[in-house]
Amino acid sequence: MRKVILRWKIPSLRGAKELSRFLEVAERVEVLGHLAVSTEGVTQLVEIKMREGHSVEEISDFDSFEVLEQHEEDSDGVLVSLLCTHPLAVSAIEMSNIHVQPPYGIDAERGMELRLSGRSKSIRRFLALLRVILPPDKVSVQSLRGEERNGWSKTLTKRQREVLSHAVRRGYYGQDSDVTLRELADELGMARSTLGEHLQRAEQEIMRMVVDDMN
Repeated sequence: MRKVILRWKIPSLRGAKELSRFLEVAERVEVLGHLAVSTEGVTQLVEIKMREGHSVEEISDFDSFEVLEQHEEDSDGVLVSLLCTHPLAVSAIEMSNIHVQPPYGIDAERGMELRLSGRSKSIRRFLALLRVILPPDKVSVQSLRGEERNGWSKTLTKRQREVLSHAVRRGYYGQDSDVTLRELADELGMARSTLGEHLQRAEQEIMRMVVDDMN
C-alpha cells in the first residue's frame, strides 16, 4: 500500500486553463468530503473563499463545476455542495484501488495539493496519467503495510528487532563507532556469532524492503 501527497505550484497550474481561471475568482478551495459519486461526477462538500468582488454563483459558470447548494457562510468562506466533473478529480475517484483523502484543495498562494492512498500498482498508474495531463511538482510517497507506517515489525523476528534496536541505541551504526559485535553480544548475553547472524538477516530484510519501496 502507498500513501501519496501530490503538490503543484501556482506556475504549474497555469497550463490547466480551468483551474487557473478558478483562481481568478477564488482565493482558496478546500474539499472537506465526498458526498456522492455518480456517472455525472463527484459531489463534494467544499469551502470556498471568494475574491473580493466575486460571488460563489460564478463557480457554476465553469464547465467542470456546479454549485448545487449553499449551506453557510462565515469569514473563512462559503460552504457548498459542489458537483465536480473535472477529469483530474473524476479519474482519481473512479480509478480502482485508490482512495482520495480529504481535506485537499487549491490555494492562490500555495498551489494545489492532493492526497491519495491505495495499492502500489494503482498509484503508479495514476501518477503516470498525471505526468501526461498535469505533472505535479512534488510527489511524496509513504509506504503503508496494514495499520503500520512501515512493515518492520511484521517482517523482522522479535529477536532481530531486539538485537537491531540495541545496536542502534549503542551507536553501532554510527560513522565513527568503536562498538564491537563482541561488546553487543556480551551485553545481550549471547554468542557473537549468533548476534552477528541476527543482525545480518535483519539488515538483509530491511534492504529488501527499501528496494521494494523504491520500485
